[in-house]
Amino acid sequence: MANIQPVVFPILGTATKLIVTVLNFKTNDLNCNTYYQLLTVDNKQLIDGNYRLTDAEFTAWGSDNSYVDTIVANRIGLKIIP
Repeated sequence: MANIQPVVFPILGTATKLIVTVLNFKTNDLNCNTYYQLLTVDNKQLIDGNYRLTDAEFTAWGSDNSYVDTIVANRIGLKIIP
């Protein structure tokens, strides 16, 4: 989970958290799909979706799983904050 710069969704609320789940992939795959959720401070889900890592993003992943949070955040226009 990553804290994000708040994003206001009229009527729904304000998202402050990003959760990214990497979906199943085979050991010989060159990319993978993710599922993301944007949550409020009290963990109410406001929006969700999918993002497919490119071959280059998947290859650059390495051992730091927060990398995937950063990739997804950047692709959907969010800013991760400490």
